[in-house]
Amino acid sequence: MLDRRRSTHLLAAGGAVLASWSLVSAANGAAQLLEPFALTSTTFEDGGLVPMRMAFTKDAANPNCFGENISPQLSWANPRPAVKSYAITMFEMEDPPHTDLVVYGIPASVTSLAEGELSKRSDKFVEGKGFRGMGTWRGMCPPPNEGPSRTGIHHYEFTIWGTDLDPKELPPGLTADELQEKIKGHVKSRALLIAKFKRPG
Repeated sequence: MLDRRRSTHLLAAGGAVLASWSLVSAANGAAQLLEPFALTSTTFEDGGLVPMRMAFTKDAANPNCFGENISPQLSWANPRPAVKSYAITMFEMEDPPHTDLVVYGIPASVTSLAEGELSKRSDKFVEGKGFRGMGTWRGMCPPPNEGPSRTGIHHYEFTIWGTDLDPKELPPGLTADELQEKIKGHVKSRALLIAKFKRPG
């Protein structure tokens, strides 16, 4: 009789442990499902200053520029299942507000772009048209002593959109506004990354 009661208690205890484990597993599964879509960079920290090599190169039309026009490394994680392609833009918040980078048609299988990869043409993305007409990376080159409180610091917003559009669906050469119109109703996830830039001297 005692053994039967002990067996009953053990079964009950085992059931409670199993139920508890199931609840924990379900909670962990839910936490994994709720992991946010994230955009990161090894070139700079979110909200931090970017290196000078990202700035635009000095030329006859841009004598006040001073960089190497090397695009930053970008990575993204935790995409939503329905995503078929990505679009990336870089929006400058001052001088006046405008978008310098517009690329899209990035296949869902691509989860990062190496440093400098956006500075040249690639089969990983479709070139749009930035504020100055460029389809690839156009680095920072703000005027001297411009920006909030005339500190020379400018702010840039990198945005990645995960869409359900086929990578080849959109034509090349879209502006930021045209891209927004095309992906309306197709966005499944979005993530932001903020950068700051300060002119030397």
